[in-house]
Amino acid sequence: MTRAMPDLVFVVDEDGRYREVLAAGRDIGATLMRGKVPAPIRGKLLSEVHSPEMATFFLDIILRALRTQQIQIAEYELETSSGPRWFESRTAPLDVQFTDRSNLPANTAQQHLFPPPEEQITTKSAAIVVARDITKRKQADAQLRQAQKMHAIGQLTGGIAHDFNNLLAVIMGNIELLHEQLTAQPRLHELAQQALRAVDRGANLTRRLLAFARRQPLLAQPTDLNKLVLGMLDLMRRTLGANIQIDTVLATNLKQTLVDPDQLESALLNLAINARDAMPRGGKLVLETDNVRLDEDYAATQQDVRPGPYVMLAVRDNGSGMAPEVLEHAFEPFFTTKETSKGSGLGLSMVYGLVKQSGGHIAIHSKPGQGTTVRLYLLQMETAASPPAGVKAADTVFKGQGETILVVEDDTDVRLFAVNALRALGYDTRQVGDAAAALELLETTPRIALLFTDIVLPGEMDGVKLAAEAQRRYPGLRVLFTSGYTEHPLIVGSQLAEDVEILAKPYRKNELGQKLRTLLGRGESA
Repeated sequence: MTRAMPDLVFVVDEDGRYREVLAAGRDIGATLMRGKVPAPIRGKLLSEVHSPEMATFFLDIILRALRTQQIQIAEYELETSSGPRWFESRTAPLDVQFTDRSNLPANTAQQHLFPPPEEQITTKSAAIVVARDITKRKQADAQLRQAQKMHAIGQLTGGIAHDFNNLLAVIMGNIELLHEQLTAQPRLHELAQQALRAVDRGANLTRRLLAFARRQPLLAQPTDLNKLVLGMLDLMRRTLGANIQIDTVLATNLKQTLVDPDQLESALLNLAINARDAMPRGGKLVLETDNVRLDEDYAATQQDVRPGPYVMLAVRDNGSGMAPEVLEHAFEPFFTTKETSKGSGLGLSMVYGLVKQSGGHIAIHSKPGQGTTVRLYLLQMETAASPPAGVKAADTVFKGQGETILVVEDDTDVRLFAVNALRALGYDTRQVGDAAAALELLETTPRIALLFTDIVLPGEMDGVKLAAEAQRRYPGLRVLFTSGYTEHPLIVGSQLAEDVEILAKPYRKNELGQKLRTLLGRGESA
């Protein structure tokens, strides 16, 4: 029965001496020995097997159990030959007494035919200790707490960024329209230009916050990570400088993954910049790809990780590394060890959000003085596919030819800017604040060429459901989505499986014009 037990079961007396080993678990030697202490441990003192601190800790538990005659429960971490492990022990007093012959003369203690007098024999009380390895449970609990914390931070961050994005959309739009009217007044024109640059910085900040909160609009495409890495090497070399060597270890026959390539490029650049900052005197950056499988044992210790095949992208540096207390907060937004003016603390949080929103997993390993490795695990695609050929946006603003655009936006100020921008671009407009009103207007205004709708709308029908229903009723209707953030997939059934276009808030008038040009096929520039 004891051989079948996975737990460690010992009898230890009041002096801290192992009297019996009733069940040794999987490998008592690898589990308990602090070095190469020869087995068996029966007859050895706690101090001969454990560090002085742990030996004192264990003896205190045993004496407390004997003194109170009650079971003592404890959790502790032990340094073992296989690394640190967590244990939960239950220590209970025993009714039996053990004979102590250690104080007898050697020749007397060894005489079995002539036992020593009773007054020379002392007895020792003992306790039984049942210890269970709970390392996996502790890891799972830690992962759960971290996931809950990150989720709570993400909800707060996403809500603030969404509201801020709507404010920025109004500010950016109106300053841009004002900027266009001030070309004859250079001083005022420059002031408006400075304001626009500030809004751009604010928009970049909210994009990073939304990326962490997993609420950024993603346009996922079949992506070859090898091609993506190779395509970024020149940019990364210019960014990192000549004192950092960049090596690649790219897998052959690498599977494709479904991810937003533009967002992934930004994430990779962020990781490279973090690596550069960790190597101020130069060093080596290694970019590695591989087809990997995360097994069930690993997935069981992580939150939101499904076992199965993944495509891995690893970014490894030989820089300063991170201490455990820093590593614990590495993915949190605004957490940074850099000087105030040298980092926002949003780089890793943006990468974290992108990977999680793409259905993947991210792991970071780092030790002080030994560098850092960040591994991104993205889901493998079942079949290879080529990314769709999109129309590259030009710097030129393309105007409309009087087509009617239906604007669906619940925020009055944002809706007013969109209408003004569309009219300035040469489009006719209709505007409503919710999906129900949009469907009614579509029924009475058949000449509408395009539906321009926010994804997040009040009521039971959001923008994605509105677009699906509108295209079901009017198959030729074009759709352009906009959003400060979205947790909705941009594919609903077969209606929106192709040609989905989204314009992230806040947006410029020329960006709106380029999107409309793509959807409506206008080729005449302003």
